[in-house]
Order: sequence, then C-alpha cells, then structure tokens
Amino acid sequence: MLAVTGDDDRYQRTRSEAVRIAARQGSRLILYDWDAATMLGDPLPSVWSGEGTDEAVPSELDEGELEAAGRAPIAQQVRDARRAGVDTTAWLPSKPGPDGLMEWARDHGATTIVVPEDLGEKGKLEQLAAGLDPAGTVEAQSPIQVVVVPKPETDR
Repeated sequence: MLAVTGDDDRYQRTRSEAVRIAARQGSRLILYDWDAATMLGDPLPSVWSGEGTDEAVPSELDEGELEAAGRAPIAQQVRDARRAGVDTTAWLPSKPGPDGLMEWARDHGATTIVVPEDLGEKGKLEQLAAGLDPAGTVEAQSPIQVVVVPKPETDR
C-alpha cells in the first residue's frame, strides 16, 4: 500500500487512514513524499554525491536513511506508523506528479494508493490507476485501487 505524504501536516488525515487500512489488512505501508520531487535537485544520493552512492540507494527508506537524507519529518511519520503496528517505509521520488507515482507503484507491486481529496492531481491518478491513460505515458497494467480520503467537514 502506498500513501501520499509531505513533510508537514497537510496529509495527516491521509496517513492516518492509510495506517488504519494497512493495519486492518496486514499490509505494508510506503509513505510517498509528494513534495520530494518538487525540491531543488534529486532528493536521494546520485552518482555525483560520492563514489558508489548511486548503487547504495535502497528502493525504500527507513527512519535512519530518511534522517540522513535530511527528511526528519518523514522519518517521524514512519516511526509513528510503526508504533501503530504497521510495517512502514518511505520513498522520496525524483519524478513529480501522478505519472511518477503510478510508475513507482506499479514497479513495486502496490495494489492500493491512498490520496487526499484535495490533491490537485487526484483525478489523473484515478485514471492512471484504472488503466486509462489517454496520453500513453504509463503502460496500462492491472488496475490499482485509489482510496480518496475526504477533507473534514470543517474544511469544506
């Protein structure tokens, strides 16, 4: 299971729902930092960062690796989810938007993606997840369920 997150509390409700679903299903949870790809530069080590670091980058990051990457808020979110009993890691994508998220989800076998209702790209994610990609940017494969977490009534 994959859940959209950020390094602030904008997606707290989405994370909480993802933790609840993952705990109920006994699923692993990967927090996908929606903002990481919009920052200046690649959020992970590259070939230019130091000798051999491009091969040393894991496919998912634990709390220590997130801390080392300067992502303490995401590391804390992973800790919180683990304290709730859910096996959790995170990913800092280098490709922004729904195409990057969907490619990563398919490459890593995610069957469910949890997104906030107010995510600007929610509609495109739902189309891509269902295998409907008019632009042909993502190869259509088996559908992925997109769970949309509504905003609280007080925020509407």
